[in-house]
Amino acid sequence: MAEEIKVLDPTIKPKTQSSLLADRPESLDGLTVGLLANGKKNSVELLQYVYEILKEEHGLGSVIEDDKGNASRPCPPDLLEQLANQCDVIITASGD
Repeated sequence: MAEEIKVLDPTIKPKTQSSLLADRPESLDGLTVGLLANGKKNSVELLQYVYEILKEEHGLGSVIEDDKGNASRPCPPDLLEQLANQCDVIITASGD
């Protein structure tokens, strides 16, 4: 008597979420930019480098720097709110 083999499919459909892109300013001239590092090595330096280029090429204004401290966890909501209230645009980066 032949044995029956049961094949299982371990895949599942991905959970999708709709989202919108943030509004983009017409110009970066004079805007306050937030730099949000993710806690990885070189993330602060990478953001500072990007800021210097954007400042030179697009006239960015002042800068506010912060670090969420842990790349494997979401940014704390209070830090996001603080940056959103102080900055016109925010740039984040992953180091390494």
